Amino acid sequence: MDTGLAVGPTSSTEMTLGHNVESKAEVDALMEQAGPQAPPSSSPLMTHSGVAIQGYFQDPDGHLWEVVWNPQWSE
Repeated sequence: MDTGLAVGPTSSTEMTLGHNVESKAEVDALMEQAGPQAPPSSSPLMTHSGVAIQGYFQDPDGHLWEVVWNPQWSE
């Protein structure tokens, strides 16, 4: 799993809420904003399949979010 979270019992992390953004700078800003609030299970930014920049964090309610930008997406 890309998130680095261990598979466990049924929980709010069974699905990932995706948030697509328009630039790498937006991914950076959102992950920086989530950083102080995110638990240790948050992942650093990563390149996925060589094109998309993504990061994961859990909100205070435990929901898992993926922030992603892909320069190949058309506007």
